[in-house]
Amino acid sequence: MTNPRIACLLVPALALGVEIARRPQLQGRPVAIAGARGQRVTEVSEDASRRGVRPGQRLGEAVAWCPGLTVLAERPARVRRAASRLVDAAAAVSPLVEEAAPGEIYADLRGLDDLYPDMDALAQALLAPAPRALGARLGVARSRFTARAAASVAPPGGWLRIADDEARAFLAALPADVLPLDEPPRAWLALLGLRTLGDLAALPRHAVEAQLGPAGGRAWLAARGEDSSPLVPRPPRERVRERAQAEPPLTGREAVLMTFEQLLGRALGRPGARGRLVRAVHLGATTGDERLWERTRVLTEPTGDRSRLWTALRPSLEAAAFGGPVAELSLELEGLTSERGLQGRLLHDLGLRRRERLDEMARHLQLRYSRAALRRVVALAPESRIPERRYALADYDP
Repeated sequence: MTNPRIACLLVPALALGVEIARRPQLQGRPVAIAGARGQRVTEVSEDASRRGVRPGQRLGEAVAWCPGLTVLAERPARVRRAASRLVDAAAAVSPLVEEAAPGEIYADLRGLDDLYPDMDALAQALLAPAPRALGARLGVARSRFTARAAASVAPPGGWLRIADDEARAFLAALPADVLPLDEPPRAWLALLGLRTLGDLAALPRHAVEAQLGPAGGRAWLAARGEDSSPLVPRPPRERVRERAQAEPPLTGREAVLMTFEQLLGRALGRPGARGRLVRAVHLGATTGDERLWERTRVLTEPTGDRSRLWTALRPSLEAAAFGGPVAELSLELEGLTSERGLQGRLLHDLGLRRRERLDEMARHLQLRYSRAALRRVVALAPESRIPERRYALADYDP
């Protein structure tokens, strides 16, 4: 297990898998998921795909290709719950987990050798929590892209491991569509007749970068099995969450506001939040037909005062368009801190105070955007004759 270090847990059609898990009678039948506006197809089953139904088609065209097609509306709340369960299950196996997209999860396998007897036991630990109807599959390799490619061709419920010396030969036969590129670069590859990763890898790197820029260089490395993109694990965040079910669903705005205010009071009274300050509050509402509404309110200054928090949250709720009667409400307190205040100094150090303010702003932005929003310049080889090697940008981590 020392060779592979990254695992990719992939559910190619998460929304479709969630619906089939709830309706087993649809297994093996042509099924399609309609987008939020109900005009185009977003996900299709294998049987529907064999009959000419493709993601992106208009519903009328899809039904014309497959008259027996079952069309289901996407339920974002169900998809989000299923995706969260997959992430939590992967985090129980590896402490370093990244959710690149719903149903696409990466886990760092380094350091797990002593916990599992072999690679098969580790793969089963990652796959077992996923319901069978989701069709989850696992890819294991040294690089992130190769692991993703391996997962895309693994059988549902199975896993595929690609060793370092096998990566380039394995990738060469795959279609160029698996590359993480936008539509214009994909069209350029198709225009030049570059159908497979092997076709792209055979070109000189400088020629690809001249046409596609830095993204082309990264795609060229990925096609050769040399992708060095690191995992970006989700930061450990302490949260306090409260949830309420409404039966029957709430239709009045005042009833929704009152319920959220009660959730806020309950959350602030929990042992994990009592006597502490809050940096952000995440609000969620699920309608009776499984539509999802979410908002995150990041506070300019942390506070633990209930009235100040409610004053900050209420405008977002009053302007919210839930899309129907609300059946479930949730509230999460995030960015909890024990700092109660800032005491001034008799002999004030302006430089230190500026650094404290910068650190506070960096934490605020990191919580708001879920990633480091500031960079700092670090010296690599200041004496180098090549300017690009002298300095580099690194994430500013307060």
